[in-house]
Amino acid sequence: MRAARAFRFAAAAVVTIAGIVGISSAEALPAAPQSPVQQLMLADTANPDLREAAGHALPLGWVLGRLYRLDETAGKALFAAFPAGADTSFTPGNAFDPGKTIEVALVRKDGRFTASGARVYPRPAADIAAGDADQGDLLMELYAAAQAEGASGNAVCRIRGWATSEASSGTAVRKAPSDGAPIAGRLAPPHVSDETDASSIDGWRAEFEITGYRDGWFRIANATAPGAAYGDPPPEDFPKTYSGSGWVRATEVTAAYANTGMPVPQLLQYPNVDAQPLPPGEAVAGYDGNLAIDTPVMRLHACSANWALTTSRDGQRGWWRGTCSDQATNCS
Repeated sequence: MRAARAFRFAAAAVVTIAGIVGISSAEALPAAPQSPVQQLMLADTANPDLREAAGHALPLGWVLGRLYRLDETAGKALFAAFPAGADTSFTPGNAFDPGKTIEVALVRKDGRFTASGARVYPRPAADIAAGDADQGDLLMELYAAAQAEGASGNAVCRIRGWATSEASSGTAVRKAPSDGAPIAGRLAPPHVSDETDASSIDGWRAEFEITGYRDGWFRIANATAPGAAYGDPPPEDFPKTYSGSGWVRATEVTAAYANTGMPVPQLLQYPNVDAQPLPPGEAVAGYDGNLAIDTPVMRLHACSANWALTTSRDGQRGWWRGTCSDQATNCS
């Protein structure tokens, strides 16, 4: 009975948020979790048969994501699903792909809901933005930019990062994502400052916007000189930083995790807030069990829209919404 009450509470809360009315309960219910996502997670945990039914209907090559909607009146629970293999540099996930919905039919039995079957169908394209309400406008703006790119094969991104190369010649920025492409310019090498800021001990790095990705290369723009953003620019005779658009190898770029208010602040299996969370290791978990915002990004592999495919310090690889280029503090 306890699990059933938890399910009904979560269902009522989620349906109310979705704008559907008519759900009520005369029973005393547990105290409300802090967010709709937590309510859904509670319902998912309290009713494992729903996830089991969704898993049985999962197509081959797909990964089951979060329970993202409950509707007690209509008798259905909706789970997200996304393509497997989205964590590689060769087949990175696409933030503009809403994935699939696995709809689990609900029936009331012995005072609680149980699964009576499931069906799979494409998730509506409108859910690209609706499923990520707090960043929906940005996603749609980037979606329009991706449409404008056409069949270029470039992923459109909007994140930030900085150069990692220690070479005295700096980092080559090429006109196309290829080692054989002409060099458009160079990012300056690290600038080791005389200032005492601990962040500059190993040298300030040129930082930039990341506007695209393709086959192991990031497209960058608007780079700034090492240390310039922190009031500690290099001397006049220091190599200049190319600020135009061009391509740099992904292995020569890193970033920091930005706090963008992710519903589940953990690395995810796919660049979508409803994808499967990947719980962090103990060494990088915060007090709440989520990924600590000051966890170092060990590798920046790819990007899609406002998402970055990263490896964190515990070796976990997954997608995080938003990176920043702040080399002095964390991006909270």
